[in-house]
Amino acid sequence: METAVLVFAGKSLATPAISFFVNKAFSYLNEYRKAEGLEAVKNRLEENIPKIQSVIDVADPDYIKDKSKDLDAWLWQLRDAVEEAEDAIDELEVERDQNKVSHHQAGSSSFTRMKHKFVQSVKHVRVLGTTSNSPLKRLKKALEGLDEAAKGVENFLTLVQIHQNTRSNLNNPEQDDISFRAKGKDLNADRVFGRENEKEHIVGWLTNTSSEDNQDAKNNNHVPIMSIVGHGGIGKTTLAQLISHDSRIKKHFDTVIWVAVSMSFDAKTLFDKIIQSVTLSKPSVDTYEALQQHLKKEIETIKYLLILDDVWEDKDISKWENLFSSLRTGVCGRKILLTTRMQSVADLASAVMRSEREFFPLCGLEEDENLRLFNHHAFINPDPQEFEDFQQVGEEIAKKLRGCPLVTKVVAGHLRAHMKVQFWNTFLHEHLDNFDGSMEDVVKVLKLSYYHLVPGLQVCFRYCSIFPKNHEFKKEELVKMWIAAGLISKTTGEAERAQDAAEEYLDLLNRKSFFELKLRNFRFGRNECHEYFVMHDLMHDLATWVSSGECARIADVASSKKLKPTLRHLSVAGIDGFPVDAIKSLSQFKNLRTIIIEDCHDIQDDTSREVEKVIESLKALRVVQYHMFSRSRFPGKEANLKHLRYVSQ
Repeated sequence: METAVLVFAGKSLATPAISFFVNKAFSYLNEYRKAEGLEAVKNRLEENIPKIQSVIDVADPDYIKDKSKDLDAWLWQLRDAVEEAEDAIDELEVERDQNKVSHHQAGSSSFTRMKHKFVQSVKHVRVLGTTSNSPLKRLKKALEGLDEAAKGVENFLTLVQIHQNTRSNLNNPEQDDISFRAKGKDLNADRVFGRENEKEHIVGWLTNTSSEDNQDAKNNNHVPIMSIVGHGGIGKTTLAQLISHDSRIKKHFDTVIWVAVSMSFDAKTLFDKIIQSVTLSKPSVDTYEALQQHLKKEIETIKYLLILDDVWEDKDISKWENLFSSLRTGVCGRKILLTTRMQSVADLASAVMRSEREFFPLCGLEEDENLRLFNHHAFINPDPQEFEDFQQVGEEIAKKLRGCPLVTKVVAGHLRAHMKVQFWNTFLHEHLDNFDGSMEDVVKVLKLSYYHLVPGLQVCFRYCSIFPKNHEFKKEELVKMWIAAGLISKTTGEAERAQDAAEEYLDLLNRKSFFELKLRNFRFGRNECHEYFVMHDLMHDLATWVSSGECARIADVASSKKLKPTLRHLSVAGIDGFPVDAIKSLSQFKNLRTIIIEDCHDIQDDTSREVEKVIESLKALRVVQYHMFSRSRFPGKEANLKHLRYVSQ
């Protein structure tokens, strides 16, 4: 069945999901006449559900996460109980669907009917069961556990009295978002305001054909490097994209190579990415030496511009030497453009390449440019004169945001869902009075916007933290994973509506700038393109923070030891480097609903077998995605994974 989800969003919980499962559970128990003695449980749950919601409504997420371990633990206990009921109901739904198919396939002969009746009676016994693991007994036990957890709400009702008058009176944006959906799709995701002067300066440097520069580069085997330096969200990547699409750049260089680097700076991985960017295909080799030779062969005659986006490595010289070893020889005129938050990264890259220290400090947008950006994302109609009442407060808000494009887009998207002047004024004075543009203040504003998303958007946003930074999300794949993992709340209606709901969630997250829609045009004269979504690295940091305890991505053994028992969704990178014991330890996370095994090279058979055993042991899995090349196969006992909805190799 397409499951509803208990939303536990930045420490928020959706009680409609609890009510849905309680009603569904008693429906099945009554059908099989197993609800005797549970009337008191049902009555208590119905009485406590409104109390649970009242606690959630007033509980500040930061208060829960940082100051109240008891409240945090109680909410997880509540979620565990509901998901246990969900699993039992899911098994009963699957059983019912199989019975319908079996009945439809049964023949008309008396022997066939007798055989079908016998099989059905066996299945009926299995459902009712004599063991504690039968679906109905599990369901009864889950309801009793939910009842016990719900009783704990009494310990936290004082929060309602303490906080009910202190929280801002913010309207639910969901209805506004839906009503604006059609027009919101017309927004141009790639429109950029300002940065003309910055672009001209850098394009001029990149296309400089000074014979002295070229001769110097040839004699010293170095590639000149220009670094764009600025804090997160200031627009470094956007500026680099503007530069890469400039007609002068396309004319000057044979090719532009774009590589998203992020926190993981590994020469082998970067060789692979550069080769894919140049050849538009994945290299057939996977060792360091083979990739190095392949890269040299591909680029030795190409006058390229290599853009290294979002670089963090500022300590290990050897990592830079390994990367640059394949870039030092080649034709004249090659150049590197680097974006980073840290001046130390720019200094180290230039020092290792032995090139002149060239960097461009990127500041915020000019006030008029930032106001145009704000208006573009805050108003449905490109002409904000239709909203004259908002002009003064809108200008003050845009000015307060100090030219930070990411924060401006996110704030504008948030206010767009609350078209009331009073709301805008309240936001200005309560949340921006002390905003100074620092990274700390930027993160505070992003968190605020996240907390004001409706729960369904929150849970889908958090889920994306299990993917690596700079991951290219394909709409169809992400929507299927959200649905399969049970993230799309569906308490009524047909299953096909889940697809529409998931697509709408992605559309809303994109319009609110939690995602960015991108278009890639293919080369070789083909007039083709495809859409994909990316998440800004600051947004990825936010998703990682708010999903703590629920989602995790690990890339080494040390990280695996820090995983929390409440984990629901997990991604593992580089599992080929994990010892067997570390792989086995993943079996302890019995509540896992998603597991992703990312690309890994040279995986051994014993490692592959242990991964298969882990997957087989995780009975709550809904989503399995793994990329372990030809040596791996999906576990042969997948039939025991009764809740599995999505498998991708």
